[in-house]
Amino acid sequence: MVGFSDLTDEERIERFERLARVALCRFGLAGAALTHRSYTENVLYEVWDETSGIHASLRICRAGWEQSALRREISWLNALHRDTDLRLPIPIRTVDGEPFAVLRSEEIPEPRACALFRWVDGTFAAPKTLNVSRMRSVGRFLAVLHEHAESFRLPPELAIDRFDADALEASDHRENVAAYYTDGADLAAFDEAIAAAVRLMRQLGDDSTVAGIIHGDFHQRNYIFDGEGIGVVDFETVLWGYYLYDLATTLSYLVPEFLSDVDPAPLREAVLVGYEQTRGLPDAYERMLRVFAAYRVWIMADWSSGSPRMLEHEWARRRLDAMPGQIRGLLEGGVTEGWDKAAAVRRPIAPPGSRAARQSNR
Repeated sequence: MVGFSDLTDEERIERFERLARVALCRFGLAGAALTHRSYTENVLYEVWDETSGIHASLRICRAGWEQSALRREISWLNALHRDTDLRLPIPIRTVDGEPFAVLRSEEIPEPRACALFRWVDGTFAAPKTLNVSRMRSVGRFLAVLHEHAESFRLPPELAIDRFDADALEASDHRENVAAYYTDGADLAAFDEAIAAAVRLMRQLGDDSTVAGIIHGDFHQRNYIFDGEGIGVVDFETVLWGYYLYDLATTLSYLVPEFLSDVDPAPLREAVLVGYEQTRGLPDAYERMLRVFAAYRVWIMADWSSGSPRMLEHEWARRRLDAMPGQIRGLLEGGVTEGWDKAAAVRRPIAPPGSRAARQSNR
């Protein structure tokens, strides 16, 4: 019998579609139209049900994905829907009132959690359509997320582990990268990224004004536009982390590699201006963002080098090969993937006593 890992992607998707049909029954949408959208680690389908008018996204989670992590994601999304006017995926419960369904199939290894979310209208923006107005809305959206995180608390049973300075320092940050990189200088770059991140985390502390639940993967492949209005998807990677890390992740994708011939400088500045209009930024934030950007490079290298599926792609290996140099450039403050081109931001004056003013003076 052919094993699941030996199947082609097309053959796997056929099996996942049969599982998706079972999942739709759990949500009371047995007759809904189902369109496959993507397959990386998770499998995503667009769902349209004419009878109920429900337009949704069905996610079949990857094998081994912790149900507690999915519950945290759904808990935060429900709170954001209740407390803000942000456009984001709204969770839909099963007919039995459960937040998601866990299904087993003889065709697919391991049980799979299946979650359904209201569809967020809009399109992913091509680089040439990322204008200053849109990027300011990106910054404002992220700032509102962080403002909400300051007061949001998960239920005790879903308490999230803090990956703070102590946890990072104690982690085996070479576990995956050492299997890919053979040059000692490359591994030393990852050591430097971790050491710099640990120092910065200790400097910032860990109260709710600097860290809390964050999106964790906030970039132009996860935000969409409907005209000038922004919506954000893929909250799967929610974690306890530093708000500046979330912002650094956003800026890390506004670089030539992802923008073709579009100048990143005004786009990056617009994100920062939009963010500061809501929350403000601490002094020396430029250096902090570089450190967290270097930390993000390590996270992506750790994930990519530990994923056999990613290593199958030549483009992924090329990116991995470039990452030690990116870290060194970020930490040294030199010319690095467009970071040097970002103009100094003229920081708006926040009203005395406002949240933005307090944050700016931290």
